[in-house]
Amino acid sequence: MPDPLPTARPKTTTGGRRWILALAAAALLLAPACRGPRSPESAAEPETLSRTEFTDRIENFFEHDPLAPGKPSRFLIHLTDLSDGSPVEKAEVALTTRPFGGGGTGTVTKAKVSRVTGIYVAEVTVPTRGSYTIEFHVKNSKVDERMTLADFAAQ
Repeated sequence: MPDPLPTARPKTTTGGRRWILALAAAALLLAPACRGPRSPESAAEPETLSRTEFTDRIENFFEHDPLAPGKPSRFLIHLTDLSDGSPVEKAEVALTTRPFGGGGTGTVTKAKVSRVTGIYVAEVTVPTRGSYTIEFHVKNSKVDERMTLADFAAQ
């Protein structure tokens, strides 16, 4: 007895399969282009350096960009009064930069008071490659401290 309702089979063609295969291949090849642009590895920002130093009266934890001749390096300076553990408030903070082993007056950079109590920001620029010392002078109504630090290399 013949089937009263023959099952309809879709006709497949080699051309149709090739078309689907071409679309799938195009999607796979173009998918990575939908990502945002990537920055080149060589243009990566240099790593921020950090250091903690002490006097009898203050703790100076600071972070800074590596020194580069003719380019400002941002110093983020966190100051703590060791007598009571509080942030050093409303201070005048000056950084004097000198070539290592050299005398002279050096270059003075005054730090700006941050929005956060006890944090100060300075932009230090050195003229040439080499080693430098930086003297931090911190002064307010409670403290008047000087801290001369070496081992700052400009490359």
